[in-house]
Amino acid sequence: MEERKKWLNAVEKFRIDINAIIICPNCEKGNLIARDIAFDENEVYKGGERFIECLICGKFEIVLYRKPPENWCLKNNANGLS
Repeated sequence: MEERKKWLNAVEKFRIDINAIIICPNCEKGNLIARDIAFDENEVYKGGERFIECLICGKFEIVLYRKPPENWCLKNNANGLS
């Protein structure tokens, strides 16, 4: 149950700051990364899924956003992704 709380905490931190540095709740070694996938690339404001993943152990969580946070797709756009 403690690991689940850490994942929920990571989701909240990324909702506030997409560039947050968060240690993986599973392996406690790697940093988590977040990537947003819009339902419709032409209308990203309509929401989509945020993938939060550890590149060390591969554990991930997917968050569904119908009303995305302010930083939705912000990092994707900065990296040239959609």
